[in-house]
Amino acid sequence: MTNKKLILVLVSISASVLLAWKISSKWNEWEIGNQFVVTFFIAIALGLFVVLVLLPSLADKIGAFFFSAPEQMKPDPLIKAAAKVSQGDYEGAINAYRAIALEEPENRFPVFEIAKIQQEHLRDVDAAIKTFEDSLETNEWAENDAAAILFRLQHIYLES
Repeated sequence: MTNKKLILVLVSISASVLLAWKISSKWNEWEIGNQFVVTFFIAIALGLFVVLVLLPSLADKIGAFFFSAPEQMKPDPLIKAAAKVSQGDYEGAINAYRAIALEEPENRFPVFEIAKIQQEHLRDVDAAIKTFEDSLETNEWAENDAAAILFRLQHIYLES
C-alpha cells in the first residue's frame, strides 16, 4: 500500500471514529426515522471501506501467497552481458560472455555472441574467426553444436 493511500485510509478511519462518537452521543435523542437513515449511511460507508480497502489488500496477500516464489531470483549473467552490449560496452560484454563460457563450456551461445560482437560491432572479422576456431579446438562440442559453429564460421568467411 502506498503512503498516500495509507494516509487516506488512516484519515478516513479517524473521521469515521469521530463521527461514530458524535452519533452515539446523540443517538437516544433522535427519532427512529433519523436513526434508520444514519444506520443506512453507516452501512454504505462500511461496505465501501470493505470493498475499496480491505478486499484488495486481502486479495493481494492471497495472490502473493499462491503465486509468488519464496526465493529471490538471481540476476542472469547473460542478461548482464546483453545489457553491456546495449550500452555500447563491447569489451565488457565480451569479458562477461567469456566468463559465462568458462562456467558453462557446453553452452555455445556465449561463443556465438562473442564472435557476433567482434564481427558486427568491433568490425574485427579476424578476431571473430579466431574465436570460433579456438572454440572448436579447445572444446569437445556435440555434433549439432560443432556443425552450427562451422556453419557460422563459413558464413563469416563468405562475407569477408
